[in-house]
Amino acid sequence: MAKEILGHITCPHCKSDEATVHQAAGRNKAFYYRCYSDATGGCGTIQISLAAGQKFIKENMRPLNKIEVKQAAEVAANDASISQVKAAKKVVGAENTDNQTSFFAKFFEDEDK
Repeated sequence: MAKEILGHITCPHCKSDEATVHQAAGRNKAFYYRCYSDATGGCGTIQISLAAGQKFIKENMRPLNKIEVKQAAEVAANDASISQVKAAKKVVGAENTDNQTSFFAKFFEDEDK
């Protein structure tokens, strides 16, 4: 699952305005950007951990507007939903968790159902 989008930046390599800025997990919490804007796949994920690169990203990052924040939240919610369903299916060991009887229901529901 992708990290949250914090803003946009113009890719210095291909000049695309659609590159997204993210923050790495872990100790250094460095910013990085992803450029996947064109049919060829764009420049990819660019991780610059040196101080000058971090300064460049911070100075050139454009914050998300209200519409982009809402879109990013919807994408994050959808990704979380997909991840949750995968985890539930893995634990149950079934392809379709919709038809599974819960542990509680096995003991307390009527047998005629």
